[in-house]
Amino acid sequence: MSINAVLRLVVLLLVLMPLASALLVPWLGRFARRTAMILALVHVGLTAAVVAMAIPTIALRAEDDTGRGSNSMAFQPEFVPGDTYARFNDDGSEGRTRWTLLRLSANPAPVGQPGTSIQFFLGIDGLNLWLVALASFMLVPVVLISWNTVTDKPGAYYGLLFLLQAGLIGCFLAFDVILFYVFFELTLIPAFFLIGRWGVGSGRRDAARKFFLYTLAGSLLTLLGIVGVVLTNPVPVHPETGFSTQSILVKVEVPDDSSPTGKAREFVLAQRVHTFSLPDLMTAVTRWLTAEKTARAALAEAQRELELAQSLVRAGERELAQRRAALEAARQGKDPQAIRTAEAAVQQSVQMLNNWRVDFNAAVRLYDSAVKLLPEAERLQANAYHWQFWLFVALMAGFMVKVPIWPFHTWLPAAYSEAPLGVVMLLSGLMAKLGTFGIVRLVLPLVPDAAMQYGLPVIGVLASFGIVYAAFCAYASKDMKLLIAYSSVSHLGFLVLGIFAFNSEGLSGAVLHMINHGLSTGALFAVLSFFTSRYGTTEMARFGGLMGRFPVLAVLTFVLALASVGLPGLNNFVSEMLLLAGLFHTNNPNVTNLWPAVVAAFGIFLGAWYTLTLLQRVFFNPLKEPPPIITTPITDVNNREFYALGLLAMLCLVLGLFPQLLLDTIKPEVQILANIGDAARSRVP
Repeated sequence: MSINAVLRLVVLLLVLMPLASALLVPWLGRFARRTAMILALVHVGLTAAVVAMAIPTIALRAEDDTGRGSNSMAFQPEFVPGDTYARFNDDGSEGRTRWTLLRLSANPAPVGQPGTSIQFFLGIDGLNLWLVALASFMLVPVVLISWNTVTDKPGAYYGLLFLLQAGLIGCFLAFDVILFYVFFELTLIPAFFLIGRWGVGSGRRDAARKFFLYTLAGSLLTLLGIVGVVLTNPVPVHPETGFSTQSILVKVEVPDDSSPTGKAREFVLAQRVHTFSLPDLMTAVTRWLTAEKTARAALAEAQRELELAQSLVRAGERELAQRRAALEAARQGKDPQAIRTAEAAVQQSVQMLNNWRVDFNAAVRLYDSAVKLLPEAERLQANAYHWQFWLFVALMAGFMVKVPIWPFHTWLPAAYSEAPLGVVMLLSGLMAKLGTFGIVRLVLPLVPDAAMQYGLPVIGVLASFGIVYAAFCAYASKDMKLLIAYSSVSHLGFLVLGIFAFNSEGLSGAVLHMINHGLSTGALFAVLSFFTSRYGTTEMARFGGLMGRFPVLAVLTFVLALASVGLPGLNNFVSEMLLLAGLFHTNNPNVTNLWPAVVAAFGIFLGAWYTLTLLQRVFFNPLKEPPPIITTPITDVNNREFYALGLLAMLCLVLGLFPQLLLDTIKPEVQILANIGDAARSRVP
């Protein structure tokens, strides 16, 4: 078995293993948590193998300026389970799958070509590689901090954590839009039960219900948008071969009695095949948004053929006239040999002229067909533009709730306050990233013109208000848990601004910030487990002077808090600077001055304000601590907590010092999205 075949299997296991673990762990009783830790570590090992093999493959794509390189306009997944090329040779790859879950057409498409079927289409690329790694790694500290705090039905709790991990990783890996939505919705089920059953407050059931209904309502609109994109952007395929075409106009042979061959060429509209494959949909979107351009290119091609045929006919007529004059002169000279030679030359010219006239008539027919189809191409392009706004609104509905973007964030304070800390780590570190990842994966490539025209002017305004509003809410919060929750809303608003800058700097910073923010915010919630496990509260007013009391906890918390602030040398600094660079060079329509960059920079300042205030209140001032809820003496972080927090702090430092590996990996997909953004920027007035 080749390396490619093994990696395709491992990518499949990244989803199947958590699903199997979710079924196994609930039956293990008191052995559930140890088994969960072992399974989480095994999953990290599998992910590390995929990352190690994917990095050089993606690096080759980044260096390639042809084919899959800088001119590409569609994602190219690697290590696709069921790759169509594997039927010939395991060493090759086509970036497509032959694993069909549901076929919606009676006529199957040619192998490796777009078809109307829902497929189990998973793959690795620069956008999802590190998010999958984050989703795999984060379960380890989640299990560690839940070790002693979850004692009621721990098997069911850890089983639901694995189910949530499977949904997250499946969503990140999916390249079929319906499969993406299925995994997107799958995450709601375990999150609902984890909040409602193992929450820490009396309002946990109401919080779980509110979280579920908000997210479900938004995601149903997203499903409507996905179906709308599929229906309004069919893939153009050749009517004779069934293969996808580069243009909506294709040349076909049609019956023609006037032609010696009985056939003639005409331009016709390509047949249209609906598909759920994300790369094929991206290609189709580009085709319909440039329908008029390609139709005019076809018309220009037909005009060149017509002009060439016309020039040949004229040249033939001149040559025939000359040879007839030569024949008349030969007849006057009464030389039989000269007459026969001249007559043969005339017959040859007549035959050639007739052939050229046939070619001319064929060129006229081809040209006329292109002229007739030009208005239809203009209509189809206008129709594609018309639907983009409504599809943009529908797609963004679910993602704005998931991030969340103000004012769709009202479910978040209750859910974060009531959920157990391990679940909050996954909610803030990964589930919120499903919203931003969905924008990058679906919204930008599938409705690019609407994203360019309304992204910063509309969504950017909401995100900007949310940056400032959530920052002041964080400062006013009396509970550390709520403070970090509101800080997450503020930071994610900054991330959304960078996404809709729709340029390479902003997109690089946004994708990198998804990983960095997931680490730093998840780690800050993990710190709170120290307080809840010993004191049962995270209310700031009840603590003070803990730096001298718990120095190891203080150092770890300082590192993680400063990473969240964006201190140079720690992970958030790099991504925030890239986001600011993207916002300073937006060049987007309907965006004047530098207000997005100014708001983002102000948000960074506010983040430092409330984070340092938290550190000052809890770790400095005179010593103050509430009565403990445990009978054993209160100690500094134990080994289990040290490993959980220390690993997260170490990663924040490593990614701050060596971010280039991640940036190089995400570069090919960022370049693809930047190409799409540049094309949209040129079309939108």
